[in-house]
Amino acid sequence: MLWIHLLVALCAVVVLVRLAHREVPFPVALAQLRLGGDAPAVLRARALSAAAAWLEQGRLELAAQRLKSVLPDLTRVLGAGHPDTLSARLLSLQVRGETGDLPDRLTAIRELIGDITPALGPGHPDTLAAHHCLGEWLNEDGRTDEAEAAYEDVVATGTEHLGADHNLILIARSSLTILRYNRGGPDSGAAVDDMATLVVDMERTLGPAHPTAASTRRLLTQWQNTGAGSGA
Repeated sequence: MLWIHLLVALCAVVVLVRLAHREVPFPVALAQLRLGGDAPAVLRARALSAAAAWLEQGRLELAAQRLKSVLPDLTRVLGAGHPDTLSARLLSLQVRGETGDLPDRLTAIRELIGDITPALGPGHPDTLAAHHCLGEWLNEDGRTDEAEAAYEDVVATGTEHLGADHNLILIARSSLTILRYNRGGPDSGAAVDDMATLVVDMERTLGPAHPTAASTRRLLTQWQNTGAGSGA
């Protein structure tokens, strides 16, 4: 009988661990038990676990589920205008936009920009990330002129507030250059030159082995090879 009780108890622990990990990683679940579910550190860890599910594991649905769970708690405990709440809201929009679970994503991101800019300032990384997200979605919808303006705004404002070597500014420059290359015409040749400069800046700032620098260098090589082939 003792072994039966131990087996049942072990099974119960396994189930609880699996359920906890479905909601949040198990270490975060333990922190909830120790600190309480409303502790700001716990709420922040839950939001970070959602970001990790997307950015590190590529699990969009899990990230969306975790964000849907934590956002109401962040809003209730910290307030709608708190930086952590706004960051989680931005991440939620990005994830939902990627999964297609956001019928009017342009309106949604513009509403967030309207809320986040006065709260955090125009040069805050989250504000700039929201503008970059707007540019990405405009570009995907074929509204390239508006997308170009959004990217240019991120580069200009971000350079002023964060510096030209900030990772977000380098990514925005890359998005802008790719848009101009894809548009073709005289922009293509200039875009190749701009990308070559950008690769130098990325490798100097991030290091040659950084994933962003490496992928940008590969894209530049592809463009250069395409240009050499067409020139022949």
